[in-house]
Amino acid sequence: MIIRKAAILTCILLLPLSALAGEAARIYTIKKGDTLWGISERFLADPYYWPNLWSHNPKVGNPHLIYPGQQIAVVDGRIEFLPVSGEVPAAAPLSVQEAEPLARDSITIKALGAGNGFISSDELGATGTLIDTVDNRIMIGTGDKVFLKMGDLAGTRSGDIFSLFDIGRPVEHPLSGELVGYQVAELGTLQVVETSPSVATAVVTSALREIQRGARIRPYSPPRLEISLKKAAMPLQGTLVSALNGQLALGQYDVIYLDLGSRDGLEVGNLLYISRPRQATELALQGDEIVLPDILLGSAVVTETFGSTATALVLKSADALFRGDRVFTVPE
Repeated sequence: MIIRKAAILTCILLLPLSALAGEAARIYTIKKGDTLWGISERFLADPYYWPNLWSHNPKVGNPHLIYPGQQIAVVDGRIEFLPVSGEVPAAAPLSVQEAEPLARDSITIKALGAGNGFISSDELGATGTLIDTVDNRIMIGTGDKVFLKMGDLAGTRSGDIFSLFDIGRPVEHPLSGELVGYQVAELGTLQVVETSPSVATAVVTSALREIQRGARIRPYSPPRLEISLKKAAMPLQGTLVSALNGQLALGQYDVIYLDLGSRDGLEVGNLLYISRPRQATELALQGDEIVLPDILLGSAVVTETFGSTATALVLKSADALFRGDRVFTVPE
């Protein structure tokens, strides 16, 4: 999924409390339904303020929840979480609300953009192909009538919408070397208008780039503007196998592809941690086979799942991420 910007709507971030020393602060008490996106927009006129705070704050523990009753201080263009029992500078409270924990399934993120730049080997076998149009033109554009060879013609109906894409380079698993799938380039969308015993007839509804005969098609997934975060049904561990456009070094807001999917129990909205095995230092004592804890590199949220693969959006990264890094569902 091509995601240009993203915002987690229910995270809150910290700055050192010492930043408040000697300055008047405006104190606000979180109430049910509040989001950091809205708070940043309301008090700082900048809804994109919170990501910089989070990415530069190593003390943030579990940023996935905020609770009504928690207090923040708005001072000198910054937002700070206040300790429950801490003293704060004199200020006029903006509101007071009874504390009530938010349910985890009410938390959402907002993601702008659409398009999935990867397809698994299993999915590719079920796709269709654009085989012809009504004349001899080479390039096909919006409004053109086209004919399709379908992977499931019997299940195709008038009104069905499909995505058009070209197949790119193969993606091998970074650990096993086995073929996982292919990078793809999104070309546009089309809508079926009728079917015959051998082909489906469709009209191209959008063209992102040049479309030619041989373009592949798969069911269209509308862009997700909001995704509810949810706890995974079971502990899962997998591997980061690729990224959008084949990027090598990855970070915050990048789109990554995993070797876990719906058949493994992974769901859209599941939170993931990303880690890497920790290597012993050159001065480590030798002789004991000790496995050191992984280095925690970042977190991500699943945005789309398929049978054996999934797409995720990196929410936070403390260091560059690479193919082969581990991913695992977030424990309580």
